[in-house]
Amino acid sequence: MDRQCPTLKRNGDRCKGNVPEGRYHCWFHDPANTDKRRRIASKAGKSKKSKLSRDLHALLEDLTERVIDGELEPYPASVAGQLVGVRLRLLEYERKRRETEDLEVRVEELTERLERQQRRGA
Repeated sequence: MDRQCPTLKRNGDRCKGNVPEGRYHCWFHDPANTDKRRRIASKAGKSKKSKLSRDLHALLEDLTERVIDGELEPYPASVAGQLVGVRLRLLEYERKRRETEDLEVRVEELTERLERQQRRGA
């Protein structure tokens, strides 16, 4: 029977991952998976979307400041409001992207667990 991972996360909450039988940590916190986690994180960190996201943040921040400072006319308040809305949508996009990356790690964990169970049963 699986039990909850004992690892504490950065925010102090306990990890909610399940620990497979015969292991001490969940897949994500198991030292045996360190290299695989790094490869996954490296791919995610190098993705074009994250660079695009950073570039868009910088551009939107610059445009927002220029509108607020009055450098861009004629409707600074409405344009600033629109830019803030775009930035909020961008933040939501980033949240969903991180969530997707987390789900990819979980799917990998579950796939490996299923493969181990199938090997034991075979």
